Amino acid sequence: MQLIENIRLAFTSLFANKMRALLTMLGIIIGISAVIMITTIGTSIQKTLSNTFNSMGNMNIFDIVIQTDEDTPIFEDDLISREMLDELVTTYPDHFDLEMSESFGNATTRNAKGQTITMNVSGAMDITPAFDHRRGRTICYEDNKQMKNAVYVTDLFINQYFINGEDPIGQTINLTFSNGVSADFVIIGYDELPQIYKRQYAPGTKEIDKTTPIVVPLDTMLHLMHQEPENEFYAMVRYNADYDPVMLQEELQEFFDEKYAEKAGISIYIFNEQSYLGMINTVISIVTIAISVIAAISLIVGGVGVMNIMLVSITERTKEIGIRKALGAQNSAIRMQFVVEAILICLIGGIIGIFTGMLGGMLIGYIAKELVTQFYAEYAELISITIQPSVPAILISVFFSILTGVFFGYYPANKAAKMNPIDALRYD
Repeated sequence: MQLIENIRLAFTSLFANKMRALLTMLGIIIGISAVIMITTIGTSIQKTLSNTFNSMGNMNIFDIVIQTDEDTPIFEDDLISREMLDELVTTYPDHFDLEMSESFGNATTRNAKGQTITMNVSGAMDITPAFDHRRGRTICYEDNKQMKNAVYVTDLFINQYFINGEDPIGQTINLTFSNGVSADFVIIGYDELPQIYKRQYAPGTKEIDKTTPIVVPLDTMLHLMHQEPENEFYAMVRYNADYDPVMLQEELQEFFDEKYAEKAGISIYIFNEQSYLGMINTVISIVTIAISVIAAISLIVGGVGVMNIMLVSITERTKEIGIRKALGAQNSAIRMQFVVEAILICLIGGIIGIFTGMLGGMLIGYIAKELVTQFYAEYAELISITIQPSVPAILISVFFSILTGVFFGYYPANKAAKMNPIDALRYD
């Protein structure tokens, strides 16, 4: 009951001096809102990066890089070969897929009307669709191993080629490549054309004149182009996310360590694509915390303001304190009254600061979305901007608001509690 009475008295005092109370809270509001805004921006950047990486389908990738000593020469036979990678997939068929692709220029075909359709051809070991609107299946490792004449297309190609609305899955089309070679390919699936391609077409371009990307098995294209797979300093493999990445990385390291055991001065370094995101998020977290701490210094200024106003308030209410003590109020009751009032000032200021900071963070996020749309339209589909306030920062801000009230309100409250009731009653 005493606490409720103290809260009621605190609100009465605040409403009696609304402008003074608001100005007192201003330092707390600015400090808390700055912290919340900064943490909201930091958390939102981390979430945006995570969503963007996930949408690109590149999170479950291992990079395999050759490292050499300074004085160690490296020859063609020392590089990572396709035979090694094929053996890796054969050894661990459920664990890894090869992440390899190459551009092969343009190809053409004709629809039932005799209209020419131009396509941009990519060869891939396997592909992960970027959208959920696909039909059929994608290119996989087995398609490459068997050098199938399979093709994965887009909905734009479907509209260009199948003018009568036929079901494209399983249909055979003839493709003529830039070296003059022609071959029949079976459509195994298709997906929505990415926005990044749609924005490359000039306004008013007829649908039949738009170049559409298609994907075929890499080994099939190398065979048709009379090319051999090249050995590389660098390779990527996609791993099965159902397994522990640490265990899979150990398997990879053991596999390649065995391959390069007899090659002095040459070693293999393997790292997870997720480690990039982890490092970036760590840097963002450190910077966010550092800036938040600097912003939180303004809470000290706000706390000093609270202490100053509480001293003024106690001076103004000296007679009230004297009367309460004359009527038998204990020092602890007087102290608690003014501590509760200081806490209430800081808590209200902190809550206002939290909402102000969240609003500011969301506003900055909205502006960022508009800037991406206006100036980086070709990447707008890939960049998934997400605004996410930091819940821990909000809880910590509420705690520090209360702590500020206790810390900076205790001295004035203790001064009030120690007043001599006779001197207080005499105060004019």
